[in-house]
Amino acid sequence: MFNLTKLEHTLRLEPHLLTLPLNEAIKGELERLFVDKIIAKLGLCISVYDIESIDGGFIFPNEGAPTYTVKFRLIIFRPFVGEIISARLKESNADGLRCKFVYVSHCD
Repeated sequence: MFNLTKLEHTLRLEPHLLTLPLNEAIKGELERLFVDKIIAKLGLCISVYDIESIDGGFIFPNEGAPTYTVKFRLIIFRPFVGEIISARLKESNADGLRCKFVYVSHCD
């Protein structure tokens, strides 16, 4: 149901973020780009798990902001085919539903 997926992304870091520590600024930008979004053939991104490496910091002509190549891992929600998720409804509003998972079973 939950997978840890390794990705690599080229990230342009806006100049106003350069006042923050590099790891913190990059993690914030990765969360802004990926969290709560569906990535094709992977699933729904839940969280940035960790950052494995940061390379680069090059400023390309006419850019004015450094560009980094970042290798990181994401926690992805992707139920298996035939997986049954039982949950209790905790809250419902205009934004959606909040549920508490009770158990997960697999149909064979």
